[in-house]
Amino acid sequence: MVYKITAEPGLLRAELFDRETGEEMQAFLRAIARENAKHRRARILILVRSSKPIFQVVPHRLIDCLEELSGTSPHPIALVGDTRDLHMSHEYIELIARQRGLNVRSFQDEAAALRWFKERRELQDRRLRRERRLRRARRLRQEQRLHQERRLQQERRAQNGRRQRQRRASAEAPRPGL
Repeated sequence: MVYKITAEPGLLRAELFDRETGEEMQAFLRAIARENAKHRRARILILVRSSKPIFQVVPHRLIDCLEELSGTSPHPIALVGDTRDLHMSHEYIELIARQRGLNVRSFQDEAAALRWFKERRELQDRRLRRERRLRRARRLRQEQRLHQERRLQQERRAQNGRRQRQRRASAEAPRPGL
């Protein structure tokens, strides 16, 4: 088994070659988790090449390793296999991982996985822009309310001032017949 893990802008790329056993896959996933703890990338791309498919996911604790890799936030993890059998085993891993609430997807090629990351990022960006717009609108409404309250207070003060002047003027005015 040979692997290479590189931190790229926005993602951690992990490539695995000639994996034979589930234990090797487990060691590989733990190595990815250690590297991601250093680099803190939000997206993880796992490319598996020239390796045997694994269908015994539970005995090898692969889902536990993916949970560890995912951490506290739902990092998107893309699995890419270079053969049909690998892709099928990755689909099985995806099914079990998604049942556990993990954000894992299986792809037949790297380009499709990268598109998924990009679509997710764009969706997230749209969501963030919408949240910013809503916060701005909320802030604007608060400012308008404050402005209206200040204006009402000024009007009340002016009205009270006029009433007081009228009372003083009427109190100071000579009363006929006295």
